[in-house]
Amino acid sequence: MRSAAGTIVLVITLSLPVLAALEYVACWLDVSIDPATGFETPITRCRLAGGEIVDYAADSSVPAILFPAAGTDLLGDCWYLTSATTNWVYLSLFVDGDAILGWDPDPTTPGGIAYATERIPRCTSEPNPVVDPSAEVWDYVTSYVHPPPAPELSPPEGDGITGLDTYLGVALPDDHSATLSAGGLTLDVEIDVDAVIVDWGDGEAESFPSDPQAMAGYPDGLAIHVYEVKSDAGYVIAVSYDWTVRWRVAGGTWLPLDVPNTTTSLVYPVAEIVSVITD
Repeated sequence: MRSAAGTIVLVITLSLPVLAALEYVACWLDVSIDPATGFETPITRCRLAGGEIVDYAADSSVPAILFPAAGTDLLGDCWYLTSATTNWVYLSLFVDGDAILGWDPDPTTPGGIAYATERIPRCTSEPNPVVDPSAEVWDYVTSYVHPPPAPELSPPEGDGITGLDTYLGVALPDDHSATLSAGGLTLDVEIDVDAVIVDWGDGEAESFPSDPQAMAGYPDGLAIHVYEVKSDAGYVIAVSYDWTVRWRVAGGTWLPLDVPNTTTSLVYPVAEIVSVITD
């Protein structure tokens, strides 16, 4: 480039690398010891996602947004900071660094604290996170909620007839409760089938109470349907257990857990009786 005075000015453009944001697995309080004097200086020590440990003068020096989390270190229960979003929120933060944290299943909705820690200190050595209790409950529930319905029809498959009652019966799983242990927490879990949903395959679906009498089938059950139109290919009947699950930290508030229905489908041909007048 030539300046107004006629001097040639060389412009050099440097391409600088863009530094990616660092992921901090955990940040805790520690001390740095001066080898010459032996003096101890408080610092914030952080473990990066890649495994490297970096020291900072204070929490405010860490170039990331940090969130609280409960954990355990060499001295027991404590809390620390992490750049990963968590379900932990501050309930109380004390001058000496202690805190009371609450577990919020949905931090975007105020007032949903499921349970709280006791007053715990800041971690002073590398912490291990407290196990997510909802994940422990999910693992347990999905290992239990696995048997699909085994419906029985009357008339049985292959013998359905238009204009006649078709009865459906199905056995119901027993209500189930359990006590789990996760990360030092005691968890209560309750599992039951709230209803039985029957899609008859011809555009009609019904929900029946989870009651042995209602689902007894022929001749006293309540799940009864009349097909008006024959189907040689068969109607696809789908029978679902509608599960209800709730859990809590022992002594705390019950929380629902959304569990998918378990479903069995079967093909049910329906014939038509044709009256024939003969001599």
